Amino acid sequence: MEYPRESERGSVEYKSRLVGPSRERIERLASQMKYRLAEGGGEAVYLLGVEDDGRVRGLTPLEEEETLSALAEAASLIGARIRVVSREEVGGGRRLVRLLVRLNREEAPPVQLTVAALGNVDAGKSTLIGVLCTGELDDGRGRGMRKVARFLHEVESGRTSSVAVRLLGFSMGDRPVNWDLPNPLDEAQVYMGSDKLVYFVDLGGHERYLRTTLRGVMAKMPDYAMLVVAANNGLLTMGREHLGVAAALRIPVFAVVTKVDLAARPVLEATLRELADAARRAGRKVFPVRGRLDAYRAAELVASGAVMPVFLVSSVTGRGLDSLVAFLSVLPPRRGRGGEEAPLLMYVDDKFNVRGVGTVVAGVVEAGVAREDSWVYLGPFRDGSWRRVRIKSIHVSRVPVSAARPGDEATFALAGVGYEEVEKGMVVSAAPLGAAWAVRARIFVLRHPTTIRVGYETVLHYRSVRSPVRITWMEREPMRTGDMGEVELRFTRHPWFVRVGDRFLLRDGRTRALGRVLETYTRAG
Repeated sequence: MEYPRESERGSVEYKSRLVGPSRERIERLASQMKYRLAEGGGEAVYLLGVEDDGRVRGLTPLEEEETLSALAEAASLIGARIRVVSREEVGGGRRLVRLLVRLNREEAPPVQLTVAALGNVDAGKSTLIGVLCTGELDDGRGRGMRKVARFLHEVESGRTSSVAVRLLGFSMGDRPVNWDLPNPLDEAQVYMGSDKLVYFVDLGGHERYLRTTLRGVMAKMPDYAMLVVAANNGLLTMGREHLGVAAALRIPVFAVVTKVDLAARPVLEATLRELADAARRAGRKVFPVRGRLDAYRAAELVASGAVMPVFLVSSVTGRGLDSLVAFLSVLPPRRGRGGEEAPLLMYVDDKFNVRGVGTVVAGVVEAGVAREDSWVYLGPFRDGSWRRVRIKSIHVSRVPVSAARPGDEATFALAGVGYEEVEKGMVVSAAPLGAAWAVRARIFVLRHPTTIRVGYETVLHYRSVRSPVRITWMEREPMRTGDMGEVELRFTRHPWFVRVGDRFLLRDGRTRALGRVLETYTRAG
């Protein structure tokens, strides 16, 4: 067994052994641990018995005891806790020990990561999320889906048409906090009782809801995508489309093959072959997960984007769910802690008109800290202007808080703006940021039935922005499927705040294109 050479960046640390370390050594270990925790958003994995070059030597029982004692002491100095996740025999009475290190809830907000559930309609996405978040198996007739559906028509049709967020919480163990609560779907209780939170973004799988699905993926900035495939139906068109979108946006993917209780072995094997072929085309290699040890190993590999772990589960019989839950419990956030010193930035993903409160906006805080009773700016409005507004109150996962930090899924009650004036895609910021009426971008045409020429109109998806644009200039004309080149895109109705270097998608009908912003233009003409 051998691992890649240890990286100086990231949340994974190798330790060959720690025997009789001095106090000074413990202090250095604590500083190093604090760095790894910052890189991992409050969570880190230590592989004990592994040399810096990746060679596995293992630990004797006595070495393991002393090494764990030293790391526990170092963790206590920085307000963190440790937990032995697994032990693997490597021969000669030695073991490789996998250790989870996580900041105490009292020292920092919960570790947070976002997982977007993608896949074809009827693949079982909502049912799987319902089972994971409640701990109750499905009855085979949609009970799990009904628990997490947002609207009556979704309950009646059994199909998700909106963007729904569900919370799965963990303390230091594999067992979700939700399962021991009176109401496992009560976000406030889950948030308050958890050291780590997994936000599931449940997205529609039907083609007619693709624009909503794309908005959910772009706005929520997921750490990972969970591609759900029904074993008895295989990887269908929209599942392939969703995998392509994740690959284009460089989002790491893990796959969950559901309904394995309904599929005969030849059908299941055919589905797995289709999945492996699609993964290869997306530049990823499948990693079959056959148990908890595989799940822990998969959690270390998936963030690279080169590996796609594959789980086989049944939401009815419970097969494979323990491995999936174990994987989620140690899955590392891709965005480290930090960004609090930067100016506040949050794209508005949703808005509400709450009786007795007024205008409320929701989104993911990308940078900076939003504080209760502080003055911020909202914009751009349709004329390109920005307005100074006051944050009256803040909620994170339905819990009232005094401040929201990077990564928080937050809602702000705003004073100084009407509900009708707010549009999804606007920004809450520390200062006015300007408004782009047009962008110059390099695009890659993933799919288009004919040719693209100057004057072509399509829809741009960027963060929570979904806006019509028109091509006013092209480096090469025409463009077809597989072509790449620079274009100028002009917003036809509304200016937006767009950052140079960010990615976006163009979509309409059968057209799909991926782009990167090279320059923005503030002129309205």
